[in-house]
Amino acid sequence: MCSTMAGKYEVERRFLVRAEKGLLATFDECRRLKQGYLLTGERSLRIRVGENRGAVLTAKVGTGVRRLETEVVVPNEIAEGLFLKADQQVIEKVRWYIGPWELDQFLGSLSGLFLLEVELERADDELPDRLPSGVEVIREVTEDNQFTSSGLAVLTGPEQRTLVEMAYSERSS
Repeated sequence: MCSTMAGKYEVERRFLVRAEKGLLATFDECRRLKQGYLLTGERSLRIRVGENRGAVLTAKVGTGVRRLETEVVVPNEIAEGLFLKADQQVIEKVRWYIGPWELDQFLGSLSGLFLLEVELERADDELPDRLPSGVEVIREVTEDNQFTSSGLAVLTGPEQRTLVEMAYSERSS
């Protein structure tokens, strides 16, 4: 049996960040997430496992701060089939929950990439007063589609490594 959630607008801002070594061990709550993409771009469709509610199929429409999002919880057997269909467009990450913030630590070819996200009620809402300690913001990437999970998933392993290296070398220039 599947349970559905009506479409709603997700308002989210994302930041490329650097996390201090050893910082992650100080956070209490995290989840390892695996996401497979069946459709990418301005209209994306993903399957995700690792959440406490089970496997979730999510459709997103739009780019930038505000996107329409619809989610359906699906049985594990369906999720397994969808991951096969996603083929190589799969990413894995550990998501750390830090107050209103979510810090994503990417794995595999994206190892070393950290993105900090915050969900807001409205696009013009102020950010929370404080960033998590030990996290340094390099730049906001909300409008940069290469830093969406679907944008990362379409890259080959070597392209993912290059993106991570370039993202963090920009700071030095």
